[in-house]
Amino acid sequence: MEFRQNKKPVQFPTAWAFLAVSLFLGVSLTGCAQNSGYQESLASAADNAQGAFALPRGEGEGAPIPLWETVLIVCPYSDTNLVPEPFAKNVQNLDTASTDSVQWLLFSEQNNLSRISVERSAVDFCQGESHPIEYESKRAWNAEKHDGAWVMTPTTV
Repeated sequence: MEFRQNKKPVQFPTAWAFLAVSLFLGVSLTGCAQNSGYQESLASAADNAQGAFALPRGEGEGAPIPLWETVLIVCPYSDTNLVPEPFAKNVQNLDTASTDSVQWLLFSEQNNLSRISVERSAVDFCQGESHPIEYESKRAWNAEKHDGAWVMTPTTV
């Protein structure tokens, strides 16, 4: 059985192909998007701090969940097998060994979760950390500038 059709093949203009590829790449790369807005808010908070300060929260601060309650910080090479709930499912596909130039911040507010990456060359939570650590939004932080990056350390209670 032979099927013939005497029609010309449909050809898409090059611009349509470029647009389709661009959209596909844009959608596929947003799973753990970098959030330069929150990274800038962190750097600004550190720059303006007069001693210990809380991480930025609220509308206009750039966090994916404006009124987040807790944040889990996952550093490069961290073992994510023992991550507490509610974050466990959100780190299952996180490849912490793929790069050491970013750290991941997972924000939660009740059952709402969101994950972003932050460049360590701007703001670094991962000096000496080897496992993910959860912090409450009211946790106080100190920041020191080293080699152009704000190195963040939680205050001791």
